[in-house]
Amino acid sequence: MSAVTLAHLSCRNFSVHISINLCRYTTKIQEFSGCFKEVTISCKSKIFLVPFHKLTKNLNKISAVASDHGVFISNIVQDQPCFKIDQSNLMYIVEMRSLDQLVKLGGVPGIADSLNSDLHRGLDSDDNEDILRRREAFGTNTYNRLPGKNFSHFVPEAFDDPVLDVILACAMLVLGLDIQGNGPVEGLYDCGSIFAAVLFVVSISATTNFRRNEKLYENFMFSDNIQVEVMRSGKRMDIPASEVAVGDVVCLKTGDQVPADGLFIEGQALRVDESKLSTFGNVHDHDMKDEKNPFLFSGGNVTDGCARMLVTSVGMKTTRGKMLRSINSDSIDQHSPFQDRTTRLISSVGKVGSGAAFLVFVMNSIQKKRNYNLERRKKKLKELAVVFTASSSVASSICTNVFGVGKYISKLLKVDQQQMSNDNSSYPPKPLLIATPSEAGVFPVLLFIHGYLLYNSFYSQLVQHIASHGFIVIAPQLYRMAGPDATEEINATAEIANWLSEGIQNLLPSKVQPNLAKLALAGHSRGGKVAFAVALGKAVTSLKFSALIGIDPVDGPEKGKQMPPILTYNPHSFDLNMAVSIIGSGLGETRSNFLFPPSTPKGVNHKDFYNECKKPACYFVAKDYGHLDMLDDDTSGIRGKATYCVCKKGESRDPMRRFVGGIMVAFMRTYLEGNSRDLLAIKDGCLRAPVELQNVDFLV
Repeated sequence: MSAVTLAHLSCRNFSVHISINLCRYTTKIQEFSGCFKEVTISCKSKIFLVPFHKLTKNLNKISAVASDHGVFISNIVQDQPCFKIDQSNLMYIVEMRSLDQLVKLGGVPGIADSLNSDLHRGLDSDDNEDILRRREAFGTNTYNRLPGKNFSHFVPEAFDDPVLDVILACAMLVLGLDIQGNGPVEGLYDCGSIFAAVLFVVSISATTNFRRNEKLYENFMFSDNIQVEVMRSGKRMDIPASEVAVGDVVCLKTGDQVPADGLFIEGQALRVDESKLSTFGNVHDHDMKDEKNPFLFSGGNVTDGCARMLVTSVGMKTTRGKMLRSINSDSIDQHSPFQDRTTRLISSVGKVGSGAAFLVFVMNSIQKKRNYNLERRKKKLKELAVVFTASSSVASSICTNVFGVGKYISKLLKVDQQQMSNDNSSYPPKPLLIATPSEAGVFPVLLFIHGYLLYNSFYSQLVQHIASHGFIVIAPQLYRMAGPDATEEINATAEIANWLSEGIQNLLPSKVQPNLAKLALAGHSRGGKVAFAVALGKAVTSLKFSALIGIDPVDGPEKGKQMPPILTYNPHSFDLNMAVSIIGSGLGETRSNFLFPPSTPKGVNHKDFYNECKKPACYFVAKDYGHLDMLDDDTSGIRGKATYCVCKKGESRDPMRRFVGGIMVAFMRTYLEGNSRDLLAIKDGCLRAPVELQNVDFLV
């Protein structure tokens, strides 16, 4: 037989089973969560206070010993507050900026209640046990330096470069031929300069990447000596950052560093610079924090205003902690390549190698004890020079592959409608998605217009690809709903273009400057039509565009139903006074299923736009990809899911996205920066696109 006693607490209902035995009894507490430290047990007239840690080491099964069936549990002493929300939910709400989930849980007051915290008084300063229990449940606010990559890790990475493969292949070829004809000593002497140059490049590349890894660690590490002002028992007090606990109410002011992840409670004009966090996610630089944007991240710097925040994650469970863990993984290289210094070095390999070869020649010439053939040495030196010149040319074309990620770390910024103020002229007339290099410099600007009924966020991977090659991309959200007439979109695009000169600099990272004298305009789908309309003067702009890109542009649902019409159906009739690039999809004219008409109907698509372009213009069509295959891999919401219905079924979007981004970069480099190398390499077939091309044409 066994008796069952039910115990009810605020956060748990569980049962205690008592087995009847003349020698002993057993208690089993189900759904045990580690919240209790002792059980008071009554055996007939005797009372026993049994600590849980003495009952068993298994936290999921508690046992005790007694003498007969008169035993029952009379009291359970609660040791740790049973928090109504766990760490994973807290991290999800803040990291994903999930306002919907936050509202479902009662907003910031609801989260505070779940954490047994008071938004006005904070935690109890006298209850040290409560602080200890919070640290046990949610961790401490310390950042542990994980075992990092040592120097030896970066040496194989430096060798894993196609450019060096080309140079080494040439060196081995020369070495083999020379050994065959003149012996091993002669061959090694002749090719030593090549191998010396390669080792030089590898050592510099490995050293640079190792130092970069160390610098990232230093950048994200948090000093335990920083003092943080918190509310404890209704009073403000300063504590070390390492003592901040989940549930603490932290007081922030200008100049402070956000000590942990958390939620905005209240404040005045709080603005936080979160640019350090951009390498690993879509975070906001100089972001305004309020009830509509309450998410705060560890490591952000308060640049203006003051506020109080509720701490939800500390230490290695914060966004900063995730960054520290990511530094040791290889995934960081996929998002923030740091090969620019290596690229510059490799572009000079020819000079270094030739110099080394010349040095070998001089040294051999002055060695009188060895009778070397001077004429043969001169001939060999010329051969080496040819090898290095060819290798440098190949290296240059490979290292500037526009279809791969560029040399800049890209930052993605979002300016929401809710952040705008009618009293502040620096804010744009429409919400913006901005992709920009994070390094200091002056960069050309691209104004990018989204497609029909699409969100600008669907293009985040594409615009980041472009930004990584040294361009600032401005992608406005022109509307949420739209009819057949594109006139309002045309006017809104012109309004944003006119705003750029007075407002864009305020939204960019420090030391990043836009070069509005090098301005390009691009658009996808109906956005391509809008871009052409603005370029044709359908709306007046104060800035001059120097390049125009149409990405699968569409003038309307069919010929004769364009509102307003852009195509005239007269060859070479567009009076644009700028270079034009048209990028088309081979599958856009075909139905993907019986529910959806063709995305780019005949008579109003990329072919018709290109036919009306004048010189200079270029035209590229991807054979086996559809109208929306350059969007992000994951487009959420009903509209996002619908985009998969008109894409190439079952195939990755990555090749098409890299193709579109690469063509745009090569085209803008040619007509904004005067560097036509990449575009000519694509035209001549020296630089292969990641997709099969159906059409390639140039009007020059």
